[in-house]
Amino acid sequence: MKDINMNDDGNGSYDLIVIGAGSAGFSASITASDAGKRVALVGHGTIGGTCVNFGCVPSKAMIRAAEAIHGAQAAKRFPGVSGQAQVDDWSTLVESKDDLVATMRQKKYADLLPEYPGVDYIDAGPAKLIKGGVMIGSRTLTAPKIIIATGGHSILPTIDGIADVGALDSKSMLELKTLPESLIFLGAGYIGAELAQMMSRMGVKVTVVARSHLLPGAEPEVSEALADAFMAEGITLLTGLSYDSVRRDAAGVTLRVMQSGEPVEVTADHLVSTAGRRANIEGMGLDEIGVETDVRGSIMIGDDMQTSVPGIYAAGDVTDR
Repeated sequence: MKDINMNDDGNGSYDLIVIGAGSAGFSASITASDAGKRVALVGHGTIGGTCVNFGCVPSKAMIRAAEAIHGAQAAKRFPGVSGQAQVDDWSTLVESKDDLVATMRQKKYADLLPEYPGVDYIDAGPAKLIKGGVMIGSRTLTAPKIIIATGGHSILPTIDGIADVGALDSKSMLELKTLPESLIFLGAGYIGAELAQMMSRMGVKVTVVARSHLLPGAEPEVSEALADAFMAEGITLLTGLSYDSVRRDAAGVTLRVMQSGEPVEVTADHLVSTAGRRANIEGMGLDEIGVETDVRGSIMIGDDMQTSVPGIYAAGDVTDR
């Protein structure tokens, strides 16, 4: 990519530095460029961030395929009508999802950059905040305004043995080489709920396990209605419990929970953890520069999206919103 504002020593001065080349970072960079500003868009890793690579695009592509299967099987609710559909080739379905992701990443991100001459895309390693700018390796970028949009990542809950069972997350589950016969979903937020229903409609035996209830952030009526729909589709729900331990053996992965004071064990081919995410802030030097975070490590912002440091803003999954 171009570095049109770089000096001979590899440094550069900009109107705005955006750290993170996902949807929030791209939107901010393009908006600033349209306003005539010089922007350094600092990426690290795969361009496009979570949405196009690991989140919205791949999950919704697979969800739509599962919806087609469900629609055919549900046709029998009409008198005189029947239908049937199934996954014939899981690997081909996954490959088509990957092709869509690659196409969207290229068209919606990489191919857009040349259309905005005011944006320099810089992918030279992780960024660290310094006074008045950002350091990337030996390179120093300066700007009066900085936006942090580095996104987040999946985390594992604290359960004895979970680090040893090869738990999947929302990304690695969509990369499985074969369609599993059974899955345990740990966590019942919106990510876990949509993926659990998708895999169930693909023909997988699904158990959803959660400390509280389905969609804990939604109104109780919504949670209850969705729980009824899940059970009608054959999804097992285990809620209102505490996690005890997890192990892997020849039978698969077995999760042990305590429900109403009694131990309950569930076994499946894989455990999928959708129990939470954490902001990507490691190594950015937030403490040194004075950017405040909450107890979960998310960057705290005000109504104007400014952090505790004037001139430094944050957007997207890295924030406490």
